[in-house]
Amino acid sequence: MDTVKDRSDSQIIMEFADETMVRDDNRDSETDSQWFGSLVSTPISLVLPMFNEGPVVDTTLKRAVEGLERRFADFEIVVADDASTDGCAAKVEVWTRKDPRIKLVRLAHNQRFGGALCAGLLGATKDFLVYTDFDLPIRLESLPHLLEAFADADVLTGYSDAGAKYANWMSKIISLSYNFMVRALFGLRLRDINFGFKAVRRSTWEKLQLRSRSPFVDAELFVQAQYLGFRVKEIPVPFVQRQLGTSHIRRLDVIAATLLDMAKLRLTLSRRLGPGAPRRA
Repeated sequence: MDTVKDRSDSQIIMEFADETMVRDDNRDSETDSQWFGSLVSTPISLVLPMFNEGPVVDTTLKRAVEGLERRFADFEIVVADDASTDGCAAKVEVWTRKDPRIKLVRLAHNQRFGGALCAGLLGATKDFLVYTDFDLPIRLESLPHLLEAFADADVLTGYSDAGAKYANWMSKIISLSYNFMVRALFGLRLRDINFGFKAVRRSTWEKLQLRSRSPFVDAELFVQAQYLGFRVKEIPVPFVQRQLGTSHIRRLDVIAATLLDMAKLRLTLSRRLGPGAPRRA
């Protein structure tokens, strides 16, 4: 990695600590929104992959704009529409005309979550890229605190330490099974690979070549980043259950595509590096 770029990034990250107030460990959730003081100058892109989210477009974008402009001086919201059929892209276009900080990337053909995510990340322009699910399962007010972890990381991923992530027993079984398989096949030492919060330096993202089009794209990002020597760090993130709209992540066709992408990456790595790779910590 470029040492000049790293030094610049380190200076940028220090602004998180300089520009935010220290959290009092005794504060409860009602005062969490007051953790931070002045606006953080670090530029961030919030990337939101979208597929048929018509009922929640206005709610999501309103929350996103309000949450980010209370904390960040320089931000953009990039919505990546995966060829939706319910008119949600038209709703986003209305927002883009009102607020230039909101951008819409439209895919001509459905490319699943991975394709939409990569399109959104390619369309992002800020130094730090954050992506999450379209229903915003994380509290944006906590982003300055979370992104301080970039001080010793290139890629961030979250996990819920409150046990509130699973909507039902089926989602718990699917998630735990998926995490077990990915850890066993690729040696990733992460608690929750498919958690709905990820962040990456743009300088790191530009060196990755993700091919997965399913939700397995998250794991592929970690595998590539780890093997290229980038620092992947997992941090606790407050999680909010989906209140509106419908998740598409547990559809059978999505699960099948995820397993296929997983097998493709494992086969590719075995051919290039041997059956045990990658195993770097």
